[in-house]
Amino acid sequence: MIKHRYAHEIDPNGGSAAAVLARMVEPGQRVLELGTGPGTVTRILHSKGCKVTGIEMDPETLATCAPFCERTVLANLEDPDWAAPLAGEKFDAVICADVLEHLRNPRPLLQQLHSFLKPGGSVLMSLPNASHLTVVASLLGGRFPYQKNGLLDHTHLKFYGREDLDALLRECGLLWQHWHTVQVDPAQAELKAFWHQLDEADQAFLKAKCADGEVYQHVVRAQPATEAAHFAKLVSAQNTLIQQHKADVQALHSQFTAQQQTWQVEKQEATAQHEAFVKSMAAQLEGVAAKEQNTLATLAWTESQLQNHKQSIQELHSEIEALKQSTSWRITAPLRKLLRKISS
Repeated sequence: MIKHRYAHEIDPNGGSAAAVLARMVEPGQRVLELGTGPGTVTRILHSKGCKVTGIEMDPETLATCAPFCERTVLANLEDPDWAAPLAGEKFDAVICADVLEHLRNPRPLLQQLHSFLKPGGSVLMSLPNASHLTVVASLLGGRFPYQKNGLLDHTHLKFYGREDLDALLRECGLLWQHWHTVQVDPAQAELKAFWHQLDEADQAFLKAKCADGEVYQHVVRAQPATEAAHFAKLVSAQNTLIQQHKADVQALHSQFTAQQQTWQVEKQEATAQHEAFVKSMAAQLEGVAAKEQNTLATLAWTESQLQNHKQSIQELHSEIEALKQSTSWRITAPLRKLLRKISS
């Protein structure tokens, strides 16, 4: 196997554009793959039992894909006669994986694809996104730095944002049915150096303002713009809205359930705090009542002692009065008077 500049291994179940495109094809379908390159998508389709006709302009590269194709055609997609060997053939899907951006004018090619589709067949494509934040950052730095590969691959002749691609499809009589985006953080993309040159405030502003700023690739499934395709897109949009509504309802239900659980926990905590407060107050009241009883008992004892003292004083007064009235008190009166004089 030759080494090819675009050769790389991918996870068929992963999130790369090639893997997403391959998953859009049903097992066993007949596929026309335009611009096979080293066969990244071709191999996955082959493993799913698909019958692939591969078109490629480089004979050496095409040879690497031949074992995974039912048929191969050596042709330049910009040659008006590229499709002559396929006259009358029909396919379930036509794949353009990172191809259109390499063509000087992709319109003639896209306009031809209708004739190769079976009823209900689709055109599947992936393209790099020209409005990725790293491209914007490089432009802010006064650069448009072509690279060996990636968003600004030096072989890219056309650049598309979402609206540009949508307009191109409509111009060529195609209507997109499903639009998927591959996201790459600008801090991880090949042009990240330009992104890191911006300060955090500018990065935050661009993230908020740039449409599809983190979209690295667009992956689109389109069909000829027939009434049936328009109706299918409306049905798909309606189903998407229904699914979104269900998801929103489920999210609200989950939030409400979580809030209910929070409220229940808060209620239990409040109840426990209230019960603890009531118990504390009851204990305090019991303590106050006990102190009150002790105080009353002390007052009663003090009152009884006071009464005893009063009675003792009264008895003492009575004894003094009795003493004053006694004969001995009168006899000793001159003696007491003499003693007072001596004392003074």
